[in-house]
Amino acid sequence: MKKSLITRILIEGDQALLSRLCEAAEAAGEVEIVRQPEKSLVMTKARDSVSEQPFYLGEVLVTECTVSIRGAYGFGVLMGEDAERAYQLAVVDAAYHAGLPLTADWEALLVAEERNIRMRHRQEEVGVMRTQVQFDTTEEYYGKR
Repeated sequence: MKKSLITRILIEGDQALLSRLCEAAEAAGEVEIVRQPEKSLVMTKARDSVSEQPFYLGEVLVTECTVSIRGAYGFGVLMGEDAERAYQLAVVDAAYHAGLPLTADWEALLVAEERNIRMRHRQEEVGVMRTQVQFDTTEEYYGKR
């Protein structure tokens, strides 16, 4: 599983899963905080849909943290102010980089959580689609006047 997918699942998924994985990694290896969780501003890059040229949309507030387990570094960053989750993401990342044996069991948990995220997104999409206005019907109505 790619690192970007793991991070997305842990950020979008249930907070309890991230906490459980972090606690397991802390119990398995000695966690050393390299850089305390701190707030930063990063530039957000976007692409113009017409010209396809990149441009900077503006700054976004993020919280980032760096830790190490057995000499392997882990980095956690997420949008907003959440020092605890940035730390937890960094610990999980460091556990993967350190090759802790317990990370092999995490993939099944992450796949299940990804399924839950997809189901939640589908439910949100269904709710949005129910409120969607059909403008073509409105046009026909006004055209009969």
